[in-house]
This record gives sequence, structure tokens and C-alpha cells, in this order.
Amino acid sequence: MDAALDDGQWQALKVVETYLNGVKSLRSRFIQIAPDGSLAEGSFYLRRPGRLRFEYDPPVPILIVGDGFLLHYQDKELGQVNEWPIFDTPIGSLSRDDVGFGKDLAVTEVVRREGRVSVTVVRRADPGEGSLTLDFTSNPTQLAQWRVTDAQGYITTVALKDLEVNVDVSAKLFVWEPPKDPNRR
Repeated sequence: MDAALDDGQWQALKVVETYLNGVKSLRSRFIQIAPDGSLAEGSFYLRRPGRLRFEYDPPVPILIVGDGFLLHYQDKELGQVNEWPIFDTPIGSLSRDDVGFGKDLAVTEVVRREGRVSVTVVRRADPGEGSLTLDFTSNPTQLAQWRVTDAQGYITTVALKDLEVNVDVSAKLFVWEPPKDPNRR
């Protein structure tokens, strides 16, 4: 399943892997482009292993929290919460303590362009669930954006801005508090 890579692609992949393993925490603003072209903005936080948070700016009623075990997706408007084991999600795989391309992630493509490297991966356990393409700047290497292609082929792009790496990110951001049931007293 892994793509046949030339020496330059392997070298680029190793640089990216080293960068990712050096990221213990990050904080960033993001702009998300949904498959229908709609835009959303917010703040993204990551603290390894397994903790991430997407806080969407109003009017988007979504909150996504990875607490180290589960990825919780809350739609406040609908009052719905969906949960998955965090390391069974593409972005959760990258929040592991040790990111290793070729372990639980299969590399399907590495593209080098002037000043950029893109790496596309799928989860070995379920490659049909979709792919994750990570885009990095070069010199210095830095995560710039990612694209998630789901099992139906729909693409969601998340572009990062004002990225801060290895900064203090409060553990409280990754504590999942289920929404209160309005029918309970």
C-alpha cells in the first residue's frame, strides 16, 4: 500500500516525520473549507499524545475535543455528540506520542514542490475510510494545512495561520464535558 518513493521523497518524508515528532504542543487559528465551499474559522490546539481541540467561531455550533482516548464531536445546535477512538481517526493518528509513517499510517504519495512538501496517508487498518494530506512549508519545515478526503470522496481543507509550536497549552482545553441534558433536573 505504501507508495514507491524515490530518494528525494524519502528524505522529505523523514524531515516531515522528524518535525512532527518534535511538536509536543501547538496553538493556531484555522480556516476550514468544507466540501460545499463554506468557510469556518476558529482556534486549534494540540497536546500530545492524543489531545486536540477545534473551537469554531460563531455562528458555527461545533466543538471537537480529543481527550486522549476519544474524539468528541459536538453539534450544539442539534444537541448531538458523536465519539470515536481518537487514534482511529486520521488526525488522531498524528497526535500519537510517536508519529511514524509506515507504522499505522501508510504513505500513498509524497509531492515536493518549491518550498512545499505534501504527504498523503491512509490508516493501514482501514484505508477505505479516506485519506489525510498534510502540507508543509520548507525552510523552515512547518505544518501549513491538511486536507481530509472522506470515504465518499468529499474534501475538507484546514489551513493554519499564526501557528505556535511547543507552547504552553492548558490541559483544561482537552477535558471533555458532555452537554447538559435539558430534560434532566
